[in-house]
Amino acid sequence: MKHHLSDLIRITAAVVALALSLWGVLPYMIIPVAATLICGYPMFKEAFDAIRKRHMTMELSMSIAVLATLIVKQYTTGLVITLFVLAAELLEHLIVERGHDALSSLAALLPQTAKDVQPGDIVVVRPGAHIPVDGIVLKGTSFVNQAAITGESMPVEKGPNSEVLAGTINQDGVLEVIATSIGEDTIFGRIIGVMESVQSNQSPIEKTADKLAAKLVYFALGGALITYIVTRDMNATISALVVAGACGVAAGTPLAILAGIGRAAREGVVIKGGVYLEQLAQADTVLLDKTGTLTLNKAIVTDVSSFNGIDSRELLQLLSTGEQHSDHPLANAIMEAARRENIEPGVYENYNYLPGKGLQFSQQKKDYMIGNTGLFAENKIDLGTAELWLETARQNGETTVLIGSDQHVLGGVRIVDVIRTEAREAISDLHDHHLQTILLSGDNTASVNVIGRELRVDEAVGNLLPTDKLTYIQKLKAAGKKVIMVGDGINDAPALMEANVGIAMGTASNIAFESANMVLTNNDLRKVGVAIGIAKRCMKVIQFNFRGTIIVDAIGIVLAFLGYLTPMTAAMIHVISELIFILNSARLFRKP
Repeated sequence: MKHHLSDLIRITAAVVALALSLWGVLPYMIIPVAATLICGYPMFKEAFDAIRKRHMTMELSMSIAVLATLIVKQYTTGLVITLFVLAAELLEHLIVERGHDALSSLAALLPQTAKDVQPGDIVVVRPGAHIPVDGIVLKGTSFVNQAAITGESMPVEKGPNSEVLAGTINQDGVLEVIATSIGEDTIFGRIIGVMESVQSNQSPIEKTADKLAAKLVYFALGGALITYIVTRDMNATISALVVAGACGVAAGTPLAILAGIGRAAREGVVIKGGVYLEQLAQADTVLLDKTGTLTLNKAIVTDVSSFNGIDSRELLQLLSTGEQHSDHPLANAIMEAARRENIEPGVYENYNYLPGKGLQFSQQKKDYMIGNTGLFAENKIDLGTAELWLETARQNGETTVLIGSDQHVLGGVRIVDVIRTEAREAISDLHDHHLQTILLSGDNTASVNVIGRELRVDEAVGNLLPTDKLTYIQKLKAAGKKVIMVGDGINDAPALMEANVGIAMGTASNIAFESANMVLTNNDLRKVGVAIGIAKRCMKVIQFNFRGTIIVDAIGIVLAFLGYLTPMTAAMIHVISELIFILNSARLFRKP
């Protein structure tokens, strides 16, 4: 409130002047005229600036009305109108500033990182301390409060190999964390950067609000002029000029946008500007990438099958021996399956990696190969005993890895990518918003169709290159569709940029993060539906304010024309209606 001290002094002075005027202290006109001109200085200054810039503003119309009351010797009325305007503007500023503060306060949560800490350094985080870096836990276990970043209400348990984020709070244990990102390069730092830029960019609907506000001022001046020409009643004319307000639109619209973005941020959704909030509310189609978006990009082994009588544990031991030094996702799935069965990989003698096909190795003077069907066909090994198994896996959308000797196929494993637990609920939420859902993926069509059926998307399309996804979006937009694209990888960046709204997962690559218009910091797909709900509520509030302001102004001017309003009553209607519309926007900060 300190920077509003001058406003408070002016309001207090106007109240005192009004009281002295009503008590008859000094000649009747001196106190109210002096108080009106002095206390109303900010309003008159803005009106003068508007004239100089040839802009029509509400301050200009109110200044004309106040000066008119002084000319017709209604001095107290002029002072009361000035007092109402000063009080209303102060309240509007406080409400709007509260909205800005709700976003700006996020910056205070970003912990300071020691100047000498660099990525790769180890940081010790004690109980109750903010985690200062993005990183990976090396030692220790603890519960971490991630509400500031992800919107999760419950603390999340963290242990070795868990990812932690700057700005979250370590609750009860000591953690040793190796830093991966620091300062502005952390997820939280990038969120703060986005939030700081949000407030400087106008969305189309905010520009529409500014134009409507200007037209409402012309409407008020026109109504007042007609009232005077027809009635020759100066009170009615002043009332017509005073009753019409536009601040509910001019101030309420950016506040609603700000509130919507702030509400989404508390849900773990970063929206990079009001324009995307507006387009989110208008969207009718959602495109979803498969790997890393609908799935966790974490392969698991679902079946270990033998085709030549070899024991499944021996089969898994051979597979783990060959794959133990590979960093391929399928190799990681095989090694995880072996660990679950307490199977240790053996020692190989020779090793040959075959890109795109698999690998060959030898153990105890026996040669083995691990890979896809192409590798076995190239080595002229008959897959007859595995054909039915391979066909079933293909129909189920499963990936297969075979193992064989130099003469026979010995067995194989089926591997699937784990679907996110919330994916089906997220798709259902999108359908509740009457959105068409389409799964796009570079994976084979059979695999994509299986996941599509399981998640009940409206359409599933596979075998798409990044350029194919881009073309697909362009065709939808050419057909008049408003498209949301949800993805996570570098290959999704062109599609994220082409869509009306691009949404990146929190684990997305830096390129995807920068290309997207929104980011899900907690990787929860259900937040897409939550963000759409917030956007739609935001637009409904704005449209209500638009219609409500027009209706109140129109009815007010008609009543003034008919002589049913006094200038003071008109001022009260002006102030109360504007505050109602501004408070209507401010309620978006609260969770429904």
